[in-house]
Amino acid sequence: MTTQKKANLNVKIDPQLKTEAETIFEDMGLTTTAAVNMFIKRVIDDRELPFKPRVTSTLDKALDDIENNRVETYDTAADWKASLKEYVQS
Repeated sequence: MTTQKKANLNVKIDPQLKTEAETIFEDMGLTTTAAVNMFIKRVIDDRELPFKPRVTSTLDKALDDIENNRVETYDTAADWKASLKEYVQS
C-alpha cells in the first residue's frame, strides 16, 4: 500500500478566530485540518467559494442602494443644493 505525501499549509489567522473555529470543528467531530481539507476540496469541485463573501466595497454598497431604491432624489439641482446645505449645517 502506498501512502500519499502530504503538503503543509501555513496560514496566519487571528488567535481568537482560530480558537472559536477549533471549538466549532470539535463540536462537529472534525479537526481543523479535516475542515480545511473539506473546504479546499469543495472549492476545487465547484470551482468557486462555497459561500458568498460578505465583504463589499463602497461602490458595491452604493450600487445596491441604487438598485433597491434606497437613494434620495431631487427634482432640480437647486433642491439638491438646499438639501446639501441643510445637511452640512445640521
